[in-house]
Parts: sequence; C-alpha cells; structure tokens
Amino acid sequence: MLLMQEKTEVYGMYFVNDAHQNNYYKLVEFYHSVNDPEYKSLCYILALPEIYNRTNGKFGDEGPMEWMYKFQTREVEEEDYFTKEKRVIIERIYEKDENGNEVETDAYSTLSSGYRKLILLGANLFNSSYDDFNLCSALGTWDNELIKVYQQAVLVRLDREVN
Repeated sequence: MLLMQEKTEVYGMYFVNDAHQNNYYKLVEFYHSVNDPEYKSLCYILALPEIYNRTNGKFGDEGPMEWMYKFQTREVEEEDYFTKEKRVIIERIYEKDENGNEVETDAYSTLSSGYRKLILLGANLFNSSYDDFNLCSALGTWDNELIKVYQQAVLVRLDREVN
C-alpha cells in the first residue's frame, strides 16, 4: 500500500478513498493507458467504488464504455474484398426500447444522477464526440466530493498535476 501512497503524493491526485485509488491503477493497467490522458480520465471516474463495484471492475474488453447498455453479440462471416479470405466478425446488436433508445444495464441505470453525470463527463473527456454531457446540469447534482472528482478528472485529461 505504501507504493500506492507514494504514487498519490507524487502525482498529487485526489481520490475519495484507498479503494478508488487502487481501482484507478488497476483500470489504467488493464487498458494500457499510462500515457493516454483520454483513457486515464475515464478510468479515474470509473474507478469510483460506487461505479466500480457495480461491475466488479469489468467495464469491457473492447473499451470502458461497453457496460452501460445491453447488447447481444453475433458472429458474421464475411469475405475480404481484396484477398477473398473469409473471416468472422463479432457484431454487437444493442437492445432498444419502444422509443428506439438503447436499453441501459442495471449497473448503469440504478446509479444516482450525480454518478451518471460523472460517467457522461468521463465519456466526453474520453471522446469529445460523446455529446450527452451538460456541465450546468451536472454541477447541480454533485456534492463537494464529486466536485473534487470532476476537477481531478479534468486535470487528468489535461495531463496536469494538482497544484
């Protein structure tokens, strides 16, 4: 645990508790994102125990946003246009509700609005084309602790230390 404490002091990062810190380093390692501030900012948010524990730390092998919506996979065989080689592609089919919206997983849908907005922040910091995040709306849902998480996530994305 001393090693983790040294990392925190060296980087001056804010963590809500030791579990948050440990989860963060596990996710950064899993997604090979030590030098990737986009991934690291999302990992920082997903590492919050309130979020991390709902998925047992498993957010998706292909990317950290897979866990939010229900989907089925199917194998599709296709032929390469140039080489004519056959290959199998794994296709993802997202479940939709009667309005055509993707169906959320229980892990995501049962989070409080403040944590859901943090996840949307993380998605936006990870990929700015993810446009469902509204800062003014989010600020009204966060307590002081989650405001600190927001600030730290932005600093991680900017690849800056806390001063």
